[in-house]
Amino acid sequence: MPRWLFWSLATILLWGAWGLVSKVASGGVDAYTNQLLYTVGLLPLLLFVALGLRRETPAVSATPHRRAGVIWAFVTGILGGVGNLAFFQALVTGGKASIVAPVTALFPMVTVLLAVLFLHERIGRAQWLGLLLAFVAMYLLSA
Repeated sequence: MPRWLFWSLATILLWGAWGLVSKVASGGVDAYTNQLLYTVGLLPLLLFVALGLRRETPAVSATPHRRAGVIWAFVTGILGGVGNLAFFQALVTGGKASIVAPVTALFPMVTVLLAVLFLHERIGRAQWLGLLLAFVAMYLLSA
């Protein structure tokens, strides 16, 4: 099994459990408290990140794009955090985990459209059809 596939499958399992646990938490706390506690839950992971940074090769840390990468990583955190707040709010305001999680999991549609618009990436007919089907899936899940 390729390493990327292992990590992709781990992501699916962990995010799947995260969606369920988020719904259970939303029965007892509001979206803001949920986000705060979610963020606190990330703190132990900083140890692993710190260890990873210590092993980083000097060639990687000295790249000319390092500063831009750090800024974009920070923006990624802001977007992810605000997205989490919206997700938690959807659950707190009565959304079912079985519907909210799959609908919000269609976020790659936005990534694809933004990549086409801003990064000038090209996608083929099959990918456009996939996007169309994802929109149909969103409609069917929310109906």
